[in-house]
Amino acid sequence: MEIPVDAERSVGRPSGYSPVTGASCHEYFLLNDQPVARRDDDLLGMADIAAGIASVIVASMKASPFVLAVDAGWGMGKSTLLRQIENCLPDKPRIVKLRFNAWTAEGENALEGLIKAVLGQLDRNVLRRSVRRLARQQRLIGIAWLFFGVAARFFGVTRMVDELWSRMAVDAKSRNELRDQIHRMVSDWISAPGNRDPDRALVVFIDDLDRCSDEVVVKVCEAVKLYLDTPGLIFVLACDQSVLARGVALSARGGTGEGRAYLEKIVQVAYRMPPPEENLLRRLIRMYALASGTADLIDHTVQDILAEGTGRNPRRIKRIINSFVLEYSLDPAWRESPLSSALLVTAILLQHLYVPFYDLLVSEEAGENPIVEFLDYVRVREKLPEPPADVQDPYWETVRRTFAARQLLAPESLPMEARKLRERLKELEGQLPASFVDLAKNNAFVVLLERIEKSEASAALRAQLVRRPLATTSMELGGLTSSELVHLKNLYAGSASPYMRTEPLQAELRHLRAMGLITAKNYISQMPAEVDLTEWVQLTDRGEEFVRNLSYSSAVR
Repeated sequence: MEIPVDAERSVGRPSGYSPVTGASCHEYFLLNDQPVARRDDDLLGMADIAAGIASVIVASMKASPFVLAVDAGWGMGKSTLLRQIENCLPDKPRIVKLRFNAWTAEGENALEGLIKAVLGQLDRNVLRRSVRRLARQQRLIGIAWLFFGVAARFFGVTRMVDELWSRMAVDAKSRNELRDQIHRMVSDWISAPGNRDPDRALVVFIDDLDRCSDEVVVKVCEAVKLYLDTPGLIFVLACDQSVLARGVALSARGGTGEGRAYLEKIVQVAYRMPPPEENLLRRLIRMYALASGTADLIDHTVQDILAEGTGRNPRRIKRIINSFVLEYSLDPAWRESPLSSALLVTAILLQHLYVPFYDLLVSEEAGENPIVEFLDYVRVREKLPEPPADVQDPYWETVRRTFAARQLLAPESLPMEARKLRERLKELEGQLPASFVDLAKNNAFVVLLERIEKSEASAALRAQLVRRPLATTSMELGGLTSSELVHLKNLYAGSASPYMRTEPLQAELRHLRAMGLITAKNYISQMPAEVDLTEWVQLTDRGEEFVRNLSYSSAVR
């Protein structure tokens, strides 16, 4: 899991952090995203797991080649576990360790890059002997290799590897022989003079494979299975196997199931990283808060929401904190009463973790105050089993106000039976935003809004978000529908195709506005029946950048 270096000792002006200071005395810091290699900085108990995996690798060296996968979703700490496994392995000469970042490779170059990286770790003398051996194979190389065999003694390792590759991979026949040549070179390396250790191995750590295009994934798998499947080589992959399965499905001539079967032929064993345990995750959040200067803002309630709302994902937690730090710097309004840094934390949580409710808050058409409306609905629900018998009880005033907010007739006689009130409440729920019913069951979310209400700043918060939706966002594609992506692309292209006004279209435009990707030139609710979208809304700078990045990603894939 990626955490700030020396988080526990980095509370003042931590090294490697960017301070963000507003007009007030508060100073906050952005958190970096570097893997944690040191055991002392391990906040999630990965050190023991890393040591266990490393010991298995060492004990199984004679069984090489094999591939071990560290399997986890985005942001769960695969890179950190990889780095800690590497640190737990013994050093040269018994084990040589190599890092290969697949994300930096492209297409066919991924296969070449991985093979050349492996060969580059072999001893210079092994490579020279390989050159001389190839020079003697007249049927493959001709007289040009005789000159090369003599000149090779003056080449560095990188030059020799480049030359070997260029001459072995020139045609299909040479490529068919490439595997045998690689196997012989690695075999020579294992038994090289002065290193006659039968347990000698090269351990290759491949990271970020699940971020790559399908072509790169397939080429890396091809390199590992077809060319580098030789005793002395061990591969440790950090990946989300479900993503890889989809990526190799086409090559496996089928769907995800066939993709998984394809991977099973390559990966001999996989360790699936579990979500962090609750006590360790809370410790991590506290350390993030200390390192970012937000410890006074991230209390137990916020910790609960961060832990469960993010699916216990450390990177998502970090990005939420960073969004607060940046937003606090971008808009000085949050430093003026009745707004505050604590209210901004709440707004950031709503934006990242409760998108439908955040959409309501930034929409000028969502009623007077969605926070008050939601809390009224929650209080009506709470006492449904046994509503108060006293007609003067404040509860019944809340009931009247809740129904009136949706222009529904309040119950005719109060107090009333729970059964009748429940029937009327169902009618009300049909008029409420769809998210209200589920969110009313979320205790942490309810407590969050109750704190806003208690601060008497709910109206100010709503007005601020309508005036200026938050500029920071996670920008994850998973938060946008395919229709919303089409709208963004059309706006970017300046498409004048007419749109028909529909409720789904208006909801999608409001969501895009809430994400800070578009801005409305007029009220979305006042759109005509047929409209040129470019005349009604426009992309923000963030929106243009988002579409450019989206177009680039699509081109790469």
